[in-house]
Amino acid sequence: MTRPIRRREGLAAVVAAVGVVLGAVVPVEAQQGAITLLEDLASALRERPVWTAPYHQEFVPAGMTAGEQVEGEVWVAWPDRAHFRSGSPTVRMMGLDGRLVRLVDLDLPSCEEHQLDDDEWARIPLAAVLDPQSAVDRFTVLELGDRGFALAPRRPGGVARVEVVLRPDNLPLEVVVIDPQGATNRLEFGVWTALAQPPQGGWLPLAPAGVQCTGEGAAVRGSGDDGRGRLRR
Repeated sequence: MTRPIRRREGLAAVVAAVGVVLGAVVPVEAQQGAITLLEDLASALRERPVWTAPYHQEFVPAGMTAGEQVEGEVWVAWPDRAHFRSGSPTVRMMGLDGRLVRLVDLDLPSCEEHQLDDDEWARIPLAAVLDPQSAVDRFTVLELGDRGFALAPRRPGGVARVEVVLRPDNLPLEVVVIDPQGATNRLEFGVWTALAQPPQGGWLPLAPAGVQCTGEGAAVRGSGDDGRGRLRR
């Protein structure tokens, strides 16, 4: 039996960093094939209000060949919503609602929030999916086999490289996030299903009973704001 992944990198890296610099910048002309796949992914995400899929995740620390593994489920909605649940029963949840990220651990229990600033938002891989043509301003976009692409931020940040392989329907089959220290976070997705509504409870997971969320996001959001269940277009 594998232990649940407790590291912040385990889920947060997929969404908030869901982007160090490689040696040479690839000319824009050489990136067009990869950018086409990036555009195909963005187009597929826009086709339905919400997509959900099961996933298998493995976090391998730098210098190791194997790591902790966990099963989970993810919901995503274009342009800036995502919700992850991991463990059986669920022990950890992470939500992205616009630029607000919330991480909930039911074991500890704890609730942490982070408000992405303009610079952080511009450098995460999600920003490249939302605006593929401008991605070349912030990322080196590389082809990866027949159905994949890689993103390498041109300025150092939370991740060194993100690799994405698409299914025939242009939704993700595999996402690999490599951090600057060499740790690898790999997610393999099952079949994606289209939905009309967000996950139950909304995009941002509820804090455990008796726990108050901490972090700069909590201060910015305020206790009276509740937009967790809305779909934005």
